[in-house]
Amino acid sequence: MTGVEPLLKGHGHQSFVVHTTETGDLLLKIALRGEQLGKMKSLHQVLQVAARYGVPAPRLLHFSEGMAAFDGRPWLVQEFLEGEDGEVAIVGMAGPERAAFFRDFGRAVARLHAIDLGYFAEDLASAPQESSWISLVDGRVERLRESHRQAAVLPRENLEPALDTIRSAARAVVAAVRPSLVHRDLYLPNTLVTAGRFRCLLDFEHARSSDAVTDFVKLRMWVFDDVPGSEAEFHAGYGGSPLATDQGHLRYRVALGLELLSGLVYWKTTGQAAMLADYQRRLAEWLPASA
Repeated sequence: MTGVEPLLKGHGHQSFVVHTTETGDLLLKIALRGEQLGKMKSLHQVLQVAARYGVPAPRLLHFSEGMAAFDGRPWLVQEFLEGEDGEVAIVGMAGPERAAFFRDFGRAVARLHAIDLGYFAEDLASAPQESSWISLVDGRVERLRESHRQAAVLPRENLEPALDTIRSAARAVVAAVRPSLVHRDLYLPNTLVTAGRFRCLLDFEHARSSDAVTDFVKLRMWVFDDVPGSEAEFHAGYGGSPLATDQGHLRYRVALGLELLSGLVYWKTTGQAAMLADYQRRLAEWLPASA
């Protein structure tokens, strides 16, 4: 090693760029707490699966369940790729470059979603493997009920109708929902641009085996609604829109409801008032639309 620099972006880890003479720059991620071992094991497996199927992402080079130097916290090393995150990079892109970026982004996500592990699961390390999407949704609903009880974000008279709406929408989906590897945090800062072109997806910490429509929630909220023309180009690269059918729309209702209720707890417990208010507004809009 010739030097180490802290990387300020990222929330769930301490991250550093490590400069070396033999292998170039590396990315070191150290979990903030030892109890994050399960999540780090899942991330380890996700990165291995993504590499096996050719999903564009930084290569995993080493994983450790913990060592004394890091207070027993798990850590991993990935290759460090030069570039800008997509949110920064698209500002300087001309129209054709921006269109190519979103098409390539869509192709990368399609490759991710093509990975069928044969089961649904909330993570790839320790969560139960579910044979059906409905059982995955039901388990998530029960965990949300408990997390909301502890965080006291919504009163019970508001929470229960939202949970009932999710369950009823899920049961209205009659088409088979196959498991896909999903990222669950797809927005522009989690893409990398090098020399004006899309290079890869970043930050797979929240990935799991679920319905592919799950990934279109944040894409729509934070990308398609903010960047004119991005949705059409992304879908061109993806190979169409899974939300275009009535069944796809129902699946999106479920995914959006789950994200909003999960986000309310997260933004409340982390003290991010602006995001909490945004999710409260979105939930108020989602409830009558989903009734």
